[in-house]
Amino acid sequence: MTVQGYGQKPDKAEIISKLNKVSDKLLKLDRPDNEAELQNLGEDAGRRGYFARDFGMEEWDWPQGVGLYGLQKLDRHFADGRYSAYAKPWMSRQLEKGLPSCNINTTAPLLSLMELAEAEELSLEWVEWLMNGLPRTNEQGYQHVTTGADKSEVTLNENEIWIDTLFMAILFTAKMGVKYDKPEWRQTSLHQLLLHIKYLYDKKTGLFYHGWHFTGRHNFSEAFWCRGNGWFSLGLPEYLELMRPYLDEGVFTYLQQVLQAQAEALLACQGADGLWHTLLDDPDSYTETSGSAAIAAGVLHGVRRGLLPEEYAALALKTIQAVLDRIDEEGTVLGVSGGTPIGKAKEDYKGIIIAPMAYGQAMTLVALGEALHYC
Repeated sequence: MTVQGYGQKPDKAEIISKLNKVSDKLLKLDRPDNEAELQNLGEDAGRRGYFARDFGMEEWDWPQGVGLYGLQKLDRHFADGRYSAYAKPWMSRQLEKGLPSCNINTTAPLLSLMELAEAEELSLEWVEWLMNGLPRTNEQGYQHVTTGADKSEVTLNENEIWIDTLFMAILFTAKMGVKYDKPEWRQTSLHQLLLHIKYLYDKKTGLFYHGWHFTGRHNFSEAFWCRGNGWFSLGLPEYLELMRPYLDEGVFTYLQQVLQAQAEALLACQGADGLWHTLLDDPDSYTETSGSAAIAAGVLHGVRRGLLPEEYAALALKTIQAVLDRIDEEGTVLGVSGGTPIGKAKEDYKGIIIAPMAYGQAMTLVALGEALHYC
C-alpha cells in the first residue's frame, strides 16, 4: 500500500526483528528491577501507578489481557501458532490459581481467549455477568468496576464510566454477540459505546476525557490522557469492522465521523518526534510509548480499512519509527507508563511511574504489525 506524502518508511527487516524481540520479552516479562523502590512509595503507590499485579504476565487482569491480545494479533500476522501455544497453558495456570473477581478490567483476557474452545464456558458465564451482574451507572452504563486491593475484591468506582471500558469490555460484548448471534449483546455493546462517546467526547477538541462521574456531573480533571485516547482510536476501528453488518448506515457514519474527528485532533497534537505526550495537550508532560503505539495502530488500521483518509497514515508511520527507537536490545519497550487511575488533578498524570509493562509490549506488537501492511 502506498502512502501519499510519506518519505522514508520504517525498515521492514527492522520491524520484523524487533517484533520477535518484543514478543519474546513479553512472554518473559517480570517485575521491574526497581520494584523495591516502587514498593516504598507507600500510600502514594496507587496514585503513582504502582500496582503489583500489573507487572508481568502471571496474573489475570487487564495488562495481561492486553498482552494476550497483542500476541494474538501477531500470531494472525505470521500464522506461526505462538499465541495458541502460549494462551492455552496460560489460561490453565490462571484457573488453577483461581480467577479474580469479575469486573471491567478482568474481562480483558477474554477478548482474545474467547476464541479458544477451552474458554467457551467461561466466556458465556462472563458475558452473562456483564449483562446482569455488573453494576450500572445512570443511563445503564457499564460502571468501571476494577480489582480491589485483593484479587477477590472490587473497587466499585460508583457511577463512573471510563474511556478504558471500550477496549476492556465493550469489544468483548460485541464479539460475543457476533459469535453467538445474540442481538441483545450486540445492542448492549452499541449502547455502551454511544453512551461513552456522549459523556467522554469533547466537542471543542475532538479528544476524549478519561472519565465521567454521573453523580458529580463532571469529567474529573478534564484530562486528555494519551493511553485512554489510544484505547478508543485502537478499539473503534475494530468495533466498526466487527459490527458493520449489524449497524444502520446512519449509526455507522456517525461512528466513523467520530473516529475521524479524534484522529484529526490527535495528529494535530502529535509531538515532533512522532510520539504523543501522556497529557495530549501538555507538551511539558512526558511522551508515552504504549498510548502512542495504540494511536498509531488505530490510525493505520483505520486507513487500511477505508475508515480514515489515506494521508493520515504518513504521520502514524512517523510514530512507528519513534516506537522502534524505544525498543532496547532485549526487546523491552521503554517509556511506558504504569496503570493510571483517574487523576484528581492533571498534574497527577505526570507523576505516573515509567516501567516495562505487558500492555506496552502488546501495543507495540499491534502497531508494528499494522506498519508491515505499509512496507
